Amino acid sequence: MITKSHNFRTRNTHYISLFYLAVLFVVMGCSKDEPSTVDTEEVGASDDDTDSMDSPIEEPADVDMNQDGAINILLLGPSSSIGSGVSTFSLGPVAEELRTILTEDAKVTAEIHIEYEDTYKDKTMMVGLGSDTGNQYEYTHYAHSLLQYYYWPEGQQERMANLKGAGEKDWDYVVIAADPYIISKVPGFYSLGVNTIAAKVAEGNAQPLLLMPWPKNEQNTGPLTHFEEFTYRTAVGAKVGIDVVPAGLAWQDLSSDLKDEQTAHPSPNGAYLAAASIYTQLFKENAATSEYTYNDALADVAFQNVNQAKDATHFSGIFTYNSPFQTGNVDASIIRYNHTGTSSENGIIGGLNWVISKTDGTQLERDGAPTVHFNLGRANTNFEANKRYKIDPSSFDYSIGFPMQDGSTTGDTSMLYGIDKRGSQSENGTDLGVAFYMIRENELPTARAVPIRALYAQMKALNIADSAYRDNWHMSRDLDRASGAYIYTLLTGKCDLGAEPADASSGEWRSWRAHKLGYETAWNLMTLEGKIPDCD
Repeated sequence: MITKSHNFRTRNTHYISLFYLAVLFVVMGCSKDEPSTVDTEEVGASDDDTDSMDSPIEEPADVDMNQDGAINILLLGPSSSIGSGVSTFSLGPVAEELRTILTEDAKVTAEIHIEYEDTYKDKTMMVGLGSDTGNQYEYTHYAHSLLQYYYWPEGQQERMANLKGAGEKDWDYVVIAADPYIISKVPGFYSLGVNTIAAKVAEGNAQPLLLMPWPKNEQNTGPLTHFEEFTYRTAVGAKVGIDVVPAGLAWQDLSSDLKDEQTAHPSPNGAYLAAASIYTQLFKENAATSEYTYNDALADVAFQNVNQAKDATHFSGIFTYNSPFQTGNVDASIIRYNHTGTSSENGIIGGLNWVISKTDGTQLERDGAPTVHFNLGRANTNFEANKRYKIDPSSFDYSIGFPMQDGSTTGDTSMLYGIDKRGSQSENGTDLGVAFYMIRENELPTARAVPIRALYAQMKALNIADSAYRDNWHMSRDLDRASGAYIYTLLTGKCDLGAEPADASSGEWRSWRAHKLGYETAWNLMTLEGKIPDCD
């Protein structure tokens, strides 16, 4: 293989020039009497140079996917982590570096539009607790996860239009990044958010790209191997085609002198490395071919890793990870449960019983000799703590907690803002508040969380629910059924959905769709697969 050195590279060389130059060398090598081969030793190459970082990996891609004369790339990611003291991976500096690489690339003649959208949001609002309309408290709500960003009520219509390229820009690519703390601690929730956004991006025919970041401090999150596994499992199992930009693998391969330490994450070198990785993913070329000179060694490592990652094995086997969304192993014809008997728990158990009635022979029974399959209870520690779920592995195989619904005076709106976090780090009245409380309190591996607010947000988006309530306090029957379906699949790995009702405007169909949603959400959270298997 012909190789070219840094001194040999010409910044303004077009792809056609590279082609003719390669042909010239081959002809020169073949002009001898020997067979038509190139002696790599004579051109200064070694056996290790056969996969040169400077050689184009294939014909250059046309990144103007919609052929509108412009390269439109949107980068999405949060500027703040949900984890206390954890540095998020900000795409703002990455967007600036990518814009500069493209602007100063002589090969790029199209207009260039690179935009970064911060997915972090916050809003202060009143929240009702309990059925008493007088019990209202002020909380600041936060969006750290991709899922909460997607369902954040404020500006949702404009956000949906933008994601699918129906806003000011018709995107060619959308680069998706996430909070490193969420990726490492609750990878299923990360996967659910990625799949939700990528599906909307694909509606506009743009290509979603999933950026694999790296942690600033592995002690606060987890090892880079987890980031690799969770990113690639999510992409491989996605409901739409997603390509991975392996920036984290490139960072791992950097020499220590190139890993600059900065307060910001990524550091300046890291921001360029991530941008160079995106450039190579799109153009199939080394970012050092741009006139923008930052550090060719960084561009080379990015180029090499994008090449190598395409054919590498990034995970193996069935996904198993100790989280509040991990699958259970209940395999019994009679599923036994325990709870304190509150009306909210009775409603969810009623939804579960409705789901189990669709199965072939499975039954639901209360209590019995230890160990009972699961205990169910509210998760909130700031309201009626005596009705919380109970952790006792000697009595219950699993302990399932759900964030109690907000009071109906605010709940239809406030619960849409309450998927991630509200108030302090320790407040556990949200979906992720419950999950992270279970992690902090070392309640795994038996504790499991029901993301009721995420279920409600999805039901509302699907137009199968106008409200989360059936009266002035209790959750709607279909939300209970979605929760029941979620619990059934999470515990057993099974789904018995039955035939879809013919009338999509009927209450029967909405209940069926809520059942399907509960199953789909559980499956994605516990397997990282957005491509859901057909339900028996």
